Amino acid sequence: MTERRDGSHGHEPDGEGDPEHQDQAEIDRQWQQIVEGLGPLEPPGPAPEPPTAGRPDLAPYFAETPEWGPRDYTVDDEDEGDFVPPDPPALATGRPAMVLSVVGLIGGPAALLLSALFWPGIPGIVITVFIAAFVAGAVGLFLSLPRDQDRRDPWNDDGAQV
Repeated sequence: MTERRDGSHGHEPDGEGDPEHQDQAEIDRQWQQIVEGLGPLEPPGPAPEPPTAGRPDLAPYFAETPEWGPRDYTVDDEDEGDFVPPDPPALATGRPAMVLSVVGLIGGPAALLLSALFWPGIPGIVITVFIAAFVAGAVGLFLSLPRDQDRRDPWNDDGAQV
C-alpha cells in the first residue's frame, strides 16, 4: 500500500468510489440501471378472484358466517370449590440470628456508603463498627449453612417433601 500525496492510504485513485466526486448524471445513470434490473413491479397475471367466483363449490363455506367464534367464549364466574388460601406468614417470623446477620451484611456497606456521602468527618471508630457489622453478618450467614449432609454421597437424601 502506498501513501498518497494527501496523506491517505488506499488502492483507488483520487475521486473514484467517492460519491462526492461523481457528477449527478453518473449517479442518475447508475440508479436507472438498478431500477431496470429489478424487472416489472406488477404481479404476473391477472388479479386473483375471490374464492367463490373461481370455485362455485366453495361458495357455501364463505357465504355464511359461523354462529360463534373464538372471541365469543365466556368464562363462568361461579365458584366451584370451598378453597380458601392460607394467610401468608408474617415477615418478622425469621430466626433472630439470621435476621441480624442479613441486616449486618447489607446494612454495614450501606451505612459506609451513606456516611461517606453525608458525613465527611466520620470518626474512625464508626467506620470500624460498620466494617465489623458487615464481617459479623457474613460470618453469621456462613455458619448458618447446613452441615449435616454427607458430602461424599450425593444421593443420600430423604427425597422430595411436601
